[in-house]
Amino acid sequence: MSAIALGATLYVPVLRPNLLDVASGSNLDLRSIVVCLEDSLRDDQVEDARAAFLQFLGSMSKLGNRIIVYVRPRDIQMLHWMLAIPDINAIDGFVLPKVETANVAQWLAPMTGHDHKFMPTIETAEAFDRNALEQLCRQLLPFQDRVTAIRIGGNDILNVLGVRRSKCRTAYDGPLGNVIRDMAATFIPAGFAVAAPVFEHYGSLDLLREEVEQDLEHGLLTKTAIHPSQIAVIHNCYQPSAEEVLEARSILDTDARAVFASGGSMCEPATHRHWAGNVISRLQQFAAKEGNIVSSIMVA
Repeated sequence: MSAIALGATLYVPVLRPNLLDVASGSNLDLRSIVVCLEDSLRDDQVEDARAAFLQFLGSMSKLGNRIIVYVRPRDIQMLHWMLAIPDINAIDGFVLPKVETANVAQWLAPMTGHDHKFMPTIETAEAFDRNALEQLCRQLLPFQDRVTAIRIGGNDILNVLGVRRSKCRTAYDGPLGNVIRDMAATFIPAGFAVAAPVFEHYGSLDLLREEVEQDLEHGLLTKTAIHPSQIAVIHNCYQPSAEEVLEARSILDTDARAVFASGGSMCEPATHRHWAGNVISRLQQFAAKEGNIVSSIMVA
């Protein structure tokens, strides 16, 4: 399961009345969800949440076609409880909250006896510490084939500073900007995918679109969503343009020249091959935007 296949991953509280409908694919644009039993619950709702989760699992085990489902436990003890449930194989994996260097071994220990995928979420003060990020990357490397993506817990990270993201600017223009760049620079070269943080101001879809474009520029090919209205916007941004597809295919062509021109830009397979591969992956998952190709490929 690749990170890009997740698309816009919608967080859904486990106590949401229509949870099963969402998981069964009632929203045709939605590819994946995270069923949340952590920050979306008050402390006095935990027992109700456990009961709802058991009921959800029982129903999930009987579903046919469905979307990708990850579950976010409240803590390590809850993860142990979940893994002991007979129907737990009905879900695809887990989102592990507040993972850091001091507790990652505890999170990973119960996962060794199971084959679920998982996504560690970095959302504590260590997000600001490049050395800690590099150590965490090394700790996760033995599990790389099971880590669908490293998730950035944007709101929790900002909470460390006692601030909230602006309604007028993207995450890249505030304190999260450096954090996202550090996480991308640490984990992506090591072979991990990184998921872009949630854009909580769901009424500002134009600003969301701008942020997703910046996500793509930083190599983040999946994004957390908290409202259904965000899904189509995110997926539309993931659709490559016809021009991007043309250039990507030309770069990946086995007979491509070492350097060639395309619409006023230089294409160099030696340095653009990874980008081109990502464009083709986006094409396979989301198709290309409609429109005519506006540039032609020329030999430099």
